[in-house]
Amino acid sequence: MYKITSKWPHQDSIHVEWNLGKRCNLDCAYCPAEIHDNFSDHTNIKVLMDTVDALHELDKPIRLSLTGGEPCVHPDIEDLLEHASQRLDWLNVTTNALRSGDWYARQPVNHYVFSLHFDNKNWERALDNIVLFSQHNENQDNIPFQVNVMAHHRYMKNVKLAVARLHGHNIKYAVRRIRWTEGDHDIFDDMRYDGNDLQWILDHDATALPNCVIDDEKLMHANDIIKEHLNQFEGWKCSAGIESLMINWDGEVHRATCRVGGSLGNIYDGSFEPPEEWITCTRDWCTCAADIPLTKIKEV
Repeated sequence: MYKITSKWPHQDSIHVEWNLGKRCNLDCAYCPAEIHDNFSDHTNIKVLMDTVDALHELDKPIRLSLTGGEPCVHPDIEDLLEHASQRLDWLNVTTNALRSGDWYARQPVNHYVFSLHFDNKNWERALDNIVLFSQHNENQDNIPFQVNVMAHHRYMKNVKLAVARLHGHNIKYAVRRIRWTEGDHDIFDDMRYDGNDLQWILDHDATALPNCVIDDEKLMHANDIIKEHLNQFEGWKCSAGIESLMINWDGEVHRATCRVGGSLGNIYDGSFEPPEEWITCTRDWCTCAADIPLTKIKEV
């Protein structure tokens, strides 16, 4: 394996992953405290809109993905979505699906990623919202979306029930093992799972369309690249910072969610400067599905 790139023609654009804030209406045990809580102040809407304008001024098309925390709990999220949809080229929202299906259908969004979490009492409501959105979507706007099924080892019965329901409604999904952020564990925490449950996960390739091209010929979904342990790129040249940026909840900007190369400045205070060169990967593993499709080349 010597090259990975996106299946889609995204190499001349910038994918911006933007953590709008730490506030979330869930408290998943595996989500690190530095990116979520239930008390942080919401970022001022003027700061958010000014950031959209600053991204608009970059010299490439911008594909913006809003995340968090939970972006849809921001009180001014509808105003931000409207502003971003008018100024930028493509808009995705990654959300826990706890707003209503018809609310999601009304927003000026090009794509959704619904993350379905099970260590809370509201997972069935979230699943209902996803199904209702898909039914509304099928009849009207046909907004592309997929579901990330976060397969918590303690709730595998509910995980399997949810996957069966998604299957029944022809909803695209990827089953994702939980990557815990604390304690002694390997990169995928496989040992937390019962052997039969782990095999069930391994047998479920993503039904979402493959989004990566390996060695200019093989198509795979980023989640399956992670699952099959093909995500070791230390020493490779990577386009992180050229094809992607990550804005932290406090406005600090990095090349990608991996944060390789350190800070690029703060876009909220005007000190951000976009990089001009590719970077050499220094990590043992590339662990984020948003980073996997970035163009990477192993120099021989």
